[in-house]
Amino acid sequence: MKRLAFCFLSFFLFFSSAHAQEVESTLKTDLIWQKERLDGEIATLKTTYQSQLENYLYQEKLYKIAYDQHEQLQTLVSIEDLTQKAKNLGLSRDEVLISYLDLLRLNLIGTEGIELSLKSQHLSQLETTIAYLKNHQENLQSLNERDQVLVSLGTFTNDQKNLSKQAEEVLVLLSVGNLQMIYDKSVILKKDIDTYLEDKGTLNLPTISRASDETNRSLSSAKLKLDAFWTETLDRSQSNWYLSKFYDDLPKTLNPIYVNLSQSISYLNELLGI
Repeated sequence: MKRLAFCFLSFFLFFSSAHAQEVESTLKTDLIWQKERLDGEIATLKTTYQSQLENYLYQEKLYKIAYDQHEQLQTLVSIEDLTQKAKNLGLSRDEVLISYLDLLRLNLIGTEGIELSLKSQHLSQLETTIAYLKNHQENLQSLNERDQVLVSLGTFTNDQKNLSKQAEEVLVLLSVGNLQMIYDKSVILKKDIDTYLEDKGTLNLPTISRASDETNRSLSSAKLKLDAFWTETLDRSQSNWYLSKFYDDLPKTLNPIYVNLSQSISYLNELLGI
């Protein structure tokens, strides 16, 4: 009976281990596939965005020409032409902004280093704005009367006066998130290097030990700065456009973290070469 129980347990452990490895392998494959698909979507959308932006600039040029002509002519024909050019410019603007915000959305999804609650909050905001833009574009497309077109364009300007701040907040999150991702991967690499050096029997040599300690101090300094940023941002995430205030001074905000991470990576390379 004991032997039977032992055989059953051995089989169960073997099967569980094999199944766990299979699940882990499947998850890794799925993650790689999702990353490749996301990268593909971003690349395609970038191309589309560039084309749309060129068209927007062209429509803007046509609108300025129509505006100047109307200022000179003041005819019904010039009014009609100006109305149509304003409508086309508004439609093109909506199109460009939809693609731009969608690019921000996809990059936000793909950046791993961002606090999940902040990521979720800003993804929701982006999706709401994109839905508004699509609805505005569809409504504007159906309008032909001059007064209706002007009201639609004016409503957009009033409703979306904070759109640039929304984009700036996401750009700040992406920048800090990328540094967080570099830090996280550096910590993993440091552990792998320590394991490698320990297996070689050289981890406790004075030169290597000092270099390892210095690397740890540099990584710890980066961690303190990143943690402070996320803590402050989470505490004030409901404040009006708190993150957008960082945008103009972003290099000043990120430079100390960048310096620590740059030092850490340099130290890691030296550790491998000792």
